[in-house]
Amino acid sequence: MGQVIMMKMLFVFNPNSGKAQIKNQLMKIIQVFSKAGYEITVYPTKAPLDGYQHILDNEGRYDVITCSGGDGTLNETVAAVLKYKGEKPPIGYIPSGTTNDFAASLGIPRNMTKAAVNIAKGKRFPCDVGIVNGERSFNYVAAFGAFTRVSYGTPQNLKNILGHQAYVIEAVRSLSTIKPQYMRVYSEEMNVEGNFVYGMISNTDSVGGIKNLTGNDVNLQDGLFEVTMIRELNNPIAVQSLINAFITKDLSKCDWVCTWKTESVRFESPQPVSWTLDGEYGGEHTEIQFSVKEKAVDFLIGGVPVNN
Repeated sequence: MGQVIMMKMLFVFNPNSGKAQIKNQLMKIIQVFSKAGYEITVYPTKAPLDGYQHILDNEGRYDVITCSGGDGTLNETVAAVLKYKGEKPPIGYIPSGTTNDFAASLGIPRNMTKAAVNIAKGKRFPCDVGIVNGERSFNYVAAFGAFTRVSYGTPQNLKNILGHQAYVIEAVRSLSTIKPQYMRVYSEEMNVEGNFVYGMISNTDSVGGIKNLTGNDVNLQDGLFEVTMIRELNNPIAVQSLINAFITKDLSKCDWVCTWKTESVRFESPQPVSWTLDGEYGGEHTEIQFSVKEKAVDFLIGGVPVNN
């Protein structure tokens, strides 16, 4: 009999993500991959960008790169694989964060063992990736303004104790401190300018745990992202209109919201504006350019996402 050649998998995980639940699931996850015929190397991350660097340093050594953690862990994994000069291995994702919007868009189970089975039996799904100023990448959302500090500004212990409710609490708190940002926004499809309390470029059908907030025609591999801009809410009618839009999950019907699809968009502002990329701090910018890299990486998923 010939020697069986096992597929090699690098499994990078954040031991502190979410409620640190992976500590109780780790052996089950490894067992799933082992039964599927993988030779597994496990790497727990120690600090921000540690996983990114480890994946980058091991180009060409693994057939599959799997990560487990929140949005930040996934962001680092995709960013590292994008840097590979040779063949890019498919990515498996086991979400263990608090909201996991992107995982929901891909139809990845919240149960960690089921997510591992999803990877072991999954097929490649090419997915778009966002590029910021031609360099840094993001998987599903870049944003400024109200609520954007909610994710990276919410203490980890509060996320662990309250889960998704922690984001809601921080979001409500941020409403009283909204400062509109003057923005000029340019794209081939639409140009807008004015005072905005929120802006978002997204590639997801789940935002803040709310499905279809940017419409029911989101496609993760069409080379287009959705742009959502919320103008200054300067009267009670505007506030109520936005609340109703969130309740009905249809922002396009609100007069204070501009929405459109594009493959490239540029923002300019007279003052530096703080941005988040996949929920992590993305720096302050007076000019920032977003573009889409179509089908840039492959994810291993159990089936085709609903809206694709």
